[in-house]
Amino acid sequence: LISTGGLGPTKDDITKLTFADYFGTKLVLNQQILDDLSERFAQMGRTLNDLNKAQAMVPESAESFTSPVGTAPVTWFTKQGKSIISLPGVPGEMRYLLENLVIPKLKERYTTDQIIHRTLLLAGIPESNLAEMLSVVDDEILAFTNSDARFKLAYLPDLGTIKLRLTGIGSDQKLIEQKISQWEKEIRAAANKYIYGEGSSTLPQAIGDLMRSLNATLCTAESCTGGYLAHLITSVPGSGDYYQGSIVAYANDVKTDALQVSQSTIDTDGAVSESVCGQLVRGALAKFDTTFAIATTGIAGPSGATEGKPAGTVWIGVGTHDQIITRRYNFNRNRADNIHLFAISALDLLRRFAKGLDQA
Repeated sequence: LISTGGLGPTKDDITKLTFADYFGTKLVLNQQILDDLSERFAQMGRTLNDLNKAQAMVPESAESFTSPVGTAPVTWFTKQGKSIISLPGVPGEMRYLLENLVIPKLKERYTTDQIIHRTLLLAGIPESNLAEMLSVVDDEILAFTNSDARFKLAYLPDLGTIKLRLTGIGSDQKLIEQKISQWEKEIRAAANKYIYGEGSSTLPQAIGDLMRSLNATLCTAESCTGGYLAHLITSVPGSGDYYQGSIVAYANDVKTDALQVSQSTIDTDGAVSESVCGQLVRGALAKFDTTFAIATTGIAGPSGATEGKPAGTVWIGVGTHDQIITRRYNFNRNRADNIHLFAISALDLLRRFAKGLDQA
């Protein structure tokens, strides 16, 4: 059992007291934790006050471990072969301690089945369509029976992306790895166009890897996404290697002045149109002289809809100096979700275009 939170220096933090009461023990001073806290505070030029010192008071019957990334120690109770572990609630501290302290010690103290995950990341396809596409693999996994291994294929959708997690659990590690590799190959063969990465990667990271592999550069022209697309791209460390910049052409005057979109095209077709989207791509390429450009123009909602263009409508264009493609998408979410979906769809369209998977 792992709990998080309630280990701070203030009076509302009652986790230690609650565990101590449950296990019939008392809080005692752990001198090593106190010394570690004193040293850390001295390095920061701060004085350890009584509330901070109280964090060195730990349940007597528990093992306690100093946290190298925070002031709250880890307490570890063991009773009747069970472990009850108390971690701080600050997310960064909790994750570090879980990965570097708790999991290694659990592996030392308990013998369990092998658990092997393989995660593929996809975009540009609804969950139901993906499940239909992978029905043969799904059936194979469900039909597999073996006392030494069991498997599961999980669909974990997010806004615009899907994590496809293949899990094997059992005592026969060789068999698990063999079957997972076999089914991964089948999944990749069936859904290759939509797979952008694996593990904990993100679509912006995949775009960065692709741009580097092509020795290419990228720019964006954004209307409805308002800079959010640029934000996603630049959230990747080192994105300056390939990303040149963006023009947020929210107003029509900016579209015409900064990106050379034709006013007559806007008057005739509207700002949210295939023709304007294509001109935004051309204007961005001319302005930044990059290998690739992405453009977005749409209606994030809830207002702004017109006949034939409901809220959630977006035109996305990607291209090079030699070729431009445009696609219309329709989403029916709230404003924030629509903007996120616009940006994710734009990145995925660029991925497929740059890899030759969507050229029509």
